[in-house]
Amino acid sequence: MPGQKAAERYRHAIELGVDYVEFDVRKTRDRVSIVCHDDCTLGGRPIRDFTFAQLTDELGDEALTFDELLDVAAGKVGLHLDLKEPGYEDEVIAAVRARTSDERFVITSEDRVVRTIEDRHPTVRTGLSLGDELKGAPLWKRLRVRLSEAFPRDRLAACGADFVAVHWQLADFNVLRYCSRHDVDAWVWTVDEEVALKRYLADPRVTTVITNQPELALRLRSARS
Repeated sequence: MPGQKAAERYRHAIELGVDYVEFDVRKTRDRVSIVCHDDCTLGGRPIRDFTFAQLTDELGDEALTFDELLDVAAGKVGLHLDLKEPGYEDEVIAAVRARTSDERFVITSEDRVVRTIEDRHPTVRTGLSLGDELKGAPLWKRLRVRLSEAFPRDRLAACGADFVAVHWQLADFNVLRYCSRHDVDAWVWTVDEEVALKRYLADPRVTTVITNQPELALRLRSARS
């Protein structure tokens, strides 16, 4: 069945007792909301160029829709949605609110998506994503963006985000220091290596650690407590 393998991973994480499940939301060409981390298939074709039927043929049991994910997780665990494109914020929030309360989900994204949500849905908790790839960008732009991430005051003020979600490789480049000084929650993604997990789980400046290794992370957290 389409999406079965992906759905089982989420079920397993929930059974382990994680605080949140994290998933990326995108749209196909025929406007189906899907759960997919990468913006392209292994063949290099953008997800947005596929209809959902075509994507199912391409991804098989990894082709999970947003509604199917909500069937698995809503009401059972905290939901962390990472919106990959602007334009469907209202639709996504309405779907989640039909299944759970505002206190049970957060949304992370780029500046303009966060600003839209803060303006239209101020009770939804939002995080500004920092550290995304800048593949193909000229050097001057990469430097400018990385500096704005290391010193995020202006971006946070402009978009109104409630917290920061920062890539682990960027976290120590002033971001955690800034968050600690200004009482901003810091979520760190995606931490999979044991040494790094131990480090960020022990760092008082880190509110939440996002990982693809929930069993290991929970075991390490339990050992600390």
